[in-house]
Amino acid sequence: MILRMMQSLGAFVIAVKRWSVPVYYAGTATRRYDVRMIESGLTADAVPIPADARPSAPFPPNDTDGAMAVVDPGTGCEYDFWRARRLGRSWTAGVLARLPVDSSGIFKRGASARGSGVALGAGLIRPEELAAGVIRHALVFTLPAPYVKGGGPVPPATESDGDSSLAGALPEGARVQLNPSFDVSSLPHRWERTIALALQRYGMYLSDRGGGGVGLIAQNPQSYANNPYPWGGGSYAYLPSKLISHMRVLTLPAQFTPTIKILPSRCGRVA
Repeated sequence: MILRMMQSLGAFVIAVKRWSVPVYYAGTATRRYDVRMIESGLTADAVPIPADARPSAPFPPNDTDGAMAVVDPGTGCEYDFWRARRLGRSWTAGVLARLPVDSSGIFKRGASARGSGVALGAGLIRPEELAAGVIRHALVFTLPAPYVKGGGPVPPATESDGDSSLAGALPEGARVQLNPSFDVSSLPHRWERTIALALQRYGMYLSDRGGGGVGLIAQNPQSYANNPYPWGGGSYAYLPSKLISHMRVLTLPAQFTPTIKILPSRCGRVA
């Protein structure tokens, strides 16, 4: 039932310029901001934001969630923004979440910038990996809202924005794997083979609701000086849709009702 549902979506999409995540890196000289969060009214203090940082598309068009991530290697912290907006010399966000980069990449009590509690920097397809020909981690993926199950997430997810009661819908946190028997060498492009091998070895986790099709997420190329991707400059790239028919859903843990809470972090104070 689940695989038939996924196949009915048709496209196996990679979000590149829209609905994707630009990742920026802060240094010791990067200016720090107190960022007010519109959703909660709270303020996160001393958040480093590089001068060239921009969310995934200009805010506030309805075709973007204004996502971006900032990594500070000096402090070992990642800052995740949802509906980020620059206002003159200040910044606001719908949500700003922060966690150490040496953590699991999962917010333990939710309160993340992604529907499932998974960090924005986790599970992305990165151009450096495609150039090297190997991805050494699981990927994240999205499904349209009608196919994201209500009733709470399953581990490792710690929150969920799913609300579907459709038979065959998947809960956030579900892990899907490309069947190891699939012949990856049959794919024509090296970047397709690299992604397919990662899907066989590590799988992909349902992390959020998305647009049409089964959707992977690439690091947005706007955080690079030049387009670094082998598939060209489009807003989306596409994997062969036949891959969907070779997917399998791994054993699902029990769904649970999360208790969402912002936890203390060495990566900054929220008040």
